[in-house]
Amino acid sequence: MNYCDIYNKLPWHDSALLNIEIDRNNPGENDSVRIFVKWPDGTEGSIVFNDCYFFEAKMNFGVVAEESILNAVCSGDGDELSLIRNKWSQLGVELGNLLCYTINTNSTNSSLKVFSLSMSVS
Repeated sequence: MNYCDIYNKLPWHDSALLNIEIDRNNPGENDSVRIFVKWPDGTEGSIVFNDCYFFEAKMNFGVVAEESILNAVCSGDGDELSLIRNKWSQLGVELGNLLCYTINTNSTNSSLKVFSLSMSVS
């Protein structure tokens, strides 16, 4: 199973976004983003995105409610991916395996996008 299949099959709808950590302890070698989630069954877990090349967060605040997740999708296509791949290609880095992982929330209409080469679920 590939990374998109794993990510897209997670029970995202009505999960809650709890925390986001950005790890730059090994900059340029393995920049990672960890997203902590409470799943609909009440268990908590995290998704770690390794070998990240871009991270975008558009978050709204001020709503007194859990950050409920509407949906999340992984994709290997799109204009943003093409732009990032082209940028790095000019520097001699081929990112054909780069994927875009998105999370959209209900509570605050926020969105996260992580562009990475790999991910794992714990």
